[in-house]
Amino acid sequence: MYKTLNPSIDIQNNILHLKFKFDRDLIAQIKLLGMRWSPSKKIWYAKITKLFVENFLEMFPSFYEDLKKYVPTTPQIQWTPSSYLMDHQRKAAEFAVGTPRYCFFHDVGTGKTLTGIELFKQKRVKTLVVCPLGVIEDAWMEEGIKKFAPEIIAANLWRARKSKNMDFALKQDLCIINFESFRVEAKKLAEAGFQMLLVDESAKIKDARSKTAKALIEFAENMDYVYLFSGNPAPNSEQEYFSQARLINPMLFGHSFYNFRNGYFYSFGYGNFNWKMKEDRRSEFMEKLKSISEVVRKEDVLDLPEATYNIRKVYLDELEKKAYKDMERHLVIEIGGKEVIATNAGVKLMKLREGTSGFYLDEDKNVVKVGTSKLKELEELLEEIGDHQVIIWTHFHYEADMVEKLLNGKSVGRVDGTISNQNVKDQTIWKFKHQEIQYLVAHPASMGHGVTEVNCAHAIYFSLNHSWEMFDQSCGRIHRKGQKNKVSYFFLIADQSVDEIIYKALGNKKSVVDAVFNYIRGMR
Repeated sequence: MYKTLNPSIDIQNNILHLKFKFDRDLIAQIKLLGMRWSPSKKIWYAKITKLFVENFLEMFPSFYEDLKKYVPTTPQIQWTPSSYLMDHQRKAAEFAVGTPRYCFFHDVGTGKTLTGIELFKQKRVKTLVVCPLGVIEDAWMEEGIKKFAPEIIAANLWRARKSKNMDFALKQDLCIINFESFRVEAKKLAEAGFQMLLVDESAKIKDARSKTAKALIEFAENMDYVYLFSGNPAPNSEQEYFSQARLINPMLFGHSFYNFRNGYFYSFGYGNFNWKMKEDRRSEFMEKLKSISEVVRKEDVLDLPEATYNIRKVYLDELEKKAYKDMERHLVIEIGGKEVIATNAGVKLMKLREGTSGFYLDEDKNVVKVGTSKLKELEELLEEIGDHQVIIWTHFHYEADMVEKLLNGKSVGRVDGTISNQNVKDQTIWKFKHQEIQYLVAHPASMGHGVTEVNCAHAIYFSLNHSWEMFDQSCGRIHRKGQKNKVSYFFLIADQSVDEIIYKALGNKKSVVDAVFNYIRGMR
């Protein structure tokens, strides 16, 4: 195609220089490659990475001999799909055999983790998983690898960082790290020899201008394989697809977010903050996005279990942990000059449950705020769930207050002991049932027998209490006759806390009171 332009290349210090006769169309193409013009040298140039070479050779295959040492040569290994895979997971893995970079936009609750594990088993190369902190231990390590692929030895790099054991952990072939730690350790990770990158919940890099997005984009340039997973990749605007598409194929929308935005969107209203897609470019945009992604919705997955139970681990910050440990050991904490005392085991249990949610009530029922770790995890989870209706179960009034404040500006209703008028409660329940409200913040005791909300298939437990009957009844609000969709339950569980004891006891249908009191007495 470009032979008549007599292109030539020169490589110096890992920089490729390109010369050719002036051609406007070719210039537009190499700009998409990320090449830049040097006015002083009158030459185009770019840093050599695996992804750059792959795209460059598609345009200039005649330079293969010059660049073949930069082309990945990963050996092909015989692979047989795991028997436990659901149909959509197996199809995704099979598709990835011949597709080194792709976006799997699979709904929350469809088992994205097992798909990722299967890709590791298929490729057999050193792999880095970047995901939210709350899903490393339970979703990836416990419910994923240990349960379905115990032969895999994986390293939790977040824990390794805390214990100053990163160098040893990085020797494992499968390493898992959270987004925040990745941003800090990006340079060290780039030198660790990874060949595959799996990004779980890629919506976390939806802002192309964030440091994390920029670091991941640079890291992905030298990966042989890159796969993204998200159930709700662009919760606010189509602009949020840019950074995710950039990781997969920069030739689609180029390297510059601003050029992409100005090409596909127009601003309106006061200032430069509101953008809408240009309708004459929508079809082109959608076709490009379609070329690198597939969508799986929960309602389309026929072999998905009727209900899935998902733990989102919450890691309390230092102040929250200190207050919790003080209450656990000494029955008293002091924060900001305010003192909170637990007078007996029953009160201690209640205080520990409060503490996992970031607050305590003193003797006068005044709120002593400690932190927002659990609230932040809820915010991330709701973004992943997207536009679906959600019931958020809370057990303390202040928890419901926090959640309502978080959802300010969105369609939300509340049903708990703070709403004394039964007619108001009934009206709120009716509105949620008829999809006039997206979020329902409720206490299980206020949504007991006889209430059916099968219009909703997502429930989040912000906290748990010791009543098995109440828990069972709350689960049954959405998982009952008339429910046409697969149900997903999510539990926000504070790490190394009474939350874990209550959840385990509820899961085993044991006496939660006995289990928790044994925990309090030190009989774990």
